Amino acid sequence: MPRYAEKIAKTEERLEQQRQRLRDLKAQETAQERKDDTRRKILYGAAFLSMLKQFPEERRQASLEAIHKVITRKQDRDLLGLEPIDDPAKADTETGSDPNVQTEDLPFGDFKT
Repeated sequence: MPRYAEKIAKTEERLEQQRQRLRDLKAQETAQERKDDTRRKILYGAAFLSMLKQFPEERRQASLEAIHKVITRKQDRDLLGLEPIDDPAKADTETGSDPNVQTEDLPFGDFKT
């Protein structure tokens, strides 16, 4: 009987180790997804800023105004030197500039590296 108890204990220990390994792998995957998403945002942002330099002044201003409308978080607007939004209902919305929002709905959100 003690022999079975030892086998059970060893099996349970291995099972718990495997569960921990699975949790670690999932955490690594989530961290990598966040890094990839951040990198995509940086690359598209840099590309957008580069393109702005090539636009005529009128188109450049219109593009910047469109972008500024979706940047709603006070901290982000302060960082960029933008005026605060008058309508508090628009501020700090998920569709704004929340850094924790994933970009699946954007054209670059479905890319996997």
